[in-house]
Amino acid sequence: MLCLRFTRGPVVGIQNRFFSSSRVLQKANEDGHLKPAPFNPRHLGVANEVYIPPSYQNLPSVFSSPLVVTRALIRRMYTFGLNTVQVALFRYQSGIKPKFLLWKNKAIESYVNVNKGFASKNIDSVAPTVSIWVEEALRVRARQLPKGTQFEWELIKFNEIPKLASTQALMIPGRPLEMIQLIYKFNTKQRLIRLDKSTGKADKVHRDLVDYVAFLCDASTNDIYLIGSVFESAPEAKLPAAMDTDTKALIETMKINGDIYREQPTAKKGT
Repeated sequence: MLCLRFTRGPVVGIQNRFFSSSRVLQKANEDGHLKPAPFNPRHLGVANEVYIPPSYQNLPSVFSSPLVVTRALIRRMYTFGLNTVQVALFRYQSGIKPKFLLWKNKAIESYVNVNKGFASKNIDSVAPTVSIWVEEALRVRARQLPKGTQFEWELIKFNEIPKLASTQALMIPGRPLEMIQLIYKFNTKQRLIRLDKSTGKADKVHRDLVDYVAFLCDASTNDIYLIGSVFESAPEAKLPAAMDTDTKALIETMKINGDIYREQPTAKKGT
């Protein structure tokens, strides 16, 4: 995301892809029957590990690691097929025709607004359009920015056309199928201007960045929420195991993925 790499650090995805990234608690009516609690899309986050196929340039040489490359290509094909099935099932079960171009444009707009809002330390301006997990992490990081320093962020250009890297239909208990999680690959050139108010000195930093940003789309209204980010999988990484059903673990994962300015963790072989 943003070029403020010095602020990164810790802050306090799937075999079954038809899974809500948040639990919707139920309350009992007066007659004892359960009813869904009020639903707020901002409570949803990236709760499970997501496999993002490694880019071709990040794969080892086929001559030095033929097995690793072959398995990575097979997993890429599997993921493409799974995403295609997800879209088909969503369209069939919801009766909604996906508006991918509109959703992508809205996702780009959200990405730009969130980066600008963070750089200007104006988290309130973007809070309604991000998940509570992203909002919490943004507020923590904004407090870590140097005082007496003004930042200005700008998206100069996309180095390549934004790509849809992952789709996941989300089944919310007690609600019709309307939610879909979209993860886009944004390969961008960005500029960050850092102004020291005491000296008037301004530093400009240009950087090329690749982000995999997750959005929640309400297909019934075309509303878009930025809910977190993920990283490209390592060449040796396996497909995610069955989804975790432990509520505490899911919440912790949503918190981690909600910190969109975190550093990429060191990859472990076979994970």
